[in-house]
Amino acid sequence: MSGVVQRLGSSLERRAADVRRALDAPERTPRTAVVLGRIVGAGFVVCFVTGLYSQLLQHPIGWLPLPSRPVELYAWTQGLHVATGTALLPLVLAKLWVVYPRLFTWPPVRSLADLAERASVAVLVSTALLQLVMGTLNTFQWYPWPFSFVRTHWALSWVVVGAILVHVAVKLPVIVREWRRGGDPQPPEHESAAAREMP
Repeated sequence: MSGVVQRLGSSLERRAADVRRALDAPERTPRTAVVLGRIVGAGFVVCFVTGLYSQLLQHPIGWLPLPSRPVELYAWTQGLHVATGTALLPLVLAKLWVVYPRLFTWPPVRSLADLAERASVAVLVSTALLQLVMGTLNTFQWYPWPFSFVRTHWALSWVVVGAILVHVAVKLPVIVREWRRGGDPQPPEHESAAAREMP
């Protein structure tokens, strides 16, 4: 029985390596992932702050006065919210395109910390995409779900921000290393593009 498991594991490892090689591209570098990650992170911060402002205007807190002038301020912030959210959808997909070969690393989980990291990334990706798709459908005023858009969008915004903070904390060494390296496109020679750690 152990021979069958060993052969199966070896076969899966070879296939995962083949998939990683097939997906390898010069653009899939940690540097590209860091640059896109910073843009995506900044976009989500803009959406979160403008969404928070909108939420507080619609559901005011007595001890927190908000500016009501200029009159167009709400329209500006919501325009920024919608425009940034719309721009984030292709940027998030680009970031996923850069990093998705990591799904085919072998073994898929190397440690408890690796399992926690993968779980946090799954939460980040799923909630971010759900937020962006829901927000896009909201601009068309189409709600093909049975729950409140506003409450769900508000709650998920906190999950996305928390997941981004966890992701940045976990990947901070990689982010710092790649950012310090600057625009040098050449990775260290001992690393293949498929094996490099992506943020």
